[in-house]
Amino acid sequence: MANPEDVQRLKISNKDMRTLPDEIVEMKNLRELILFRDHIDTIPAIIGKLTQLTKLSVSSCRLQRIDDALGRLCNLQVLHLQNNSLTEIPFTIGELSSLKECWLYNNYIDSLPTSIGKLDKLQILFANGNSLKTLPASFGNLSSLRFLYLGRNDLISLPREMGNLKSLVELDLTNAGAVLQIPESICAIHNLETLYIDPTIVIPYCLESRISSHFKIVVK
Repeated sequence: MANPEDVQRLKISNKDMRTLPDEIVEMKNLRELILFRDHIDTIPAIIGKLTQLTKLSVSSCRLQRIDDALGRLCNLQVLHLQNNSLTEIPFTIGELSSLKECWLYNNYIDSLPTSIGKLDKLQILFANGNSLKTLPASFGNLSSLRFLYLGRNDLISLPREMGNLKSLVELDLTNAGAVLQIPESICAIHNLETLYIDPTIVIPYCLESRISSHFKIVVK
């Protein structure tokens, strides 16, 4: 039997697990934890013991709750929580100072914590297929964000601070909200290359006038 301290990658699927086994804390050098198609409804506090994790993936597991101890994973770079039953994300997500990718799509999340603005290394955020109604103003602090997907939500408006996302290259707002209006501040994002929208979204003239070989608006 392998020494638990030698395990760096653990993948578990279709085992009918309800929670993480207590023995997992013995895997002190675990770098990747991947859970797929199980019945885990809670990520418990012991997750905070796995401080060497760089990737945590819990997808298609009917997940409903994540303990605040998630914030102790200071080395975490990739967080996949898609296709679950989450209604909220813990405020401590803002403590994940190394996070580069966050996949939250196909849940029931209706708001994102203001602490998300502290993730200054975040490059990719999938928040599509949720119940988002607003975004916090702190969203504008995501200085490294390059790819943002907000389609299939219930957004009414976007914060003007979105214009501070200077690194943003791709933005998907397809069916992001029935009466969604895009703030003119987004025109300040000169690196933006592709904007995906649906016919109901109102876009400012300053974006329409920029359509060229370097910037396109794709209507779905």
